[in-house]
Amino acid sequence: MKTVEDAMTTDVVTCAPDDEVSVVARRLRENDVSGAPVVDEERVVGVVSEADLLDLLDAKQEDTNIWLPSPFEAFELPLRAFPWREWAGKHGLLKESIEDIGEKPVRDVMSKKPRTVSPTTPLDEAAGVMVRTGYNRLPVVRDDELVGILTRGDALDGMSGGQNSQ
Repeated sequence: MKTVEDAMTTDVVTCAPDDEVSVVARRLRENDVSGAPVVDEERVVGVVSEADLLDLLDAKQEDTNIWLPSPFEAFELPLRAFPWREWAGKHGLLKESIEDIGEKPVRDVMSKKPRTVSPTTPLDEAAGVMVRTGYNRLPVVRDDELVGILTRGDALDGMSGGQNSQ
């Protein structure tokens, strides 16, 4: 029987609870991952995903023909660089100033008390947790210390006999 350890990724992109949202958004993009465990002294205290970061913008875009930056570009570039700043504010497209949002600590937006699995958890059981909860990733912990992450892709590769790139 395959276990989580057979399929998990051990080179895990992480962030700290005090990391700014803009830093985390950049880290996710640069590493081409859609989420990461939030780790405080090797202990997993949360998980942050692209969806958590996008929820911050709470953009209610109207059907317009203007170009708007992607949310991750907006976190990284100064708001004053975009000529639509005043228009967006007048039309209620931004809940808060993007500059303020980018400075928020990730602890304010992460999912707290994340579901974790151990390396010895059967792979099909971990996959079942993902299906039931809708989680796209499960931090893998041994003795309260992060040792890997199991993504949906890892689980599929593991169940199909493929090998992940650890």
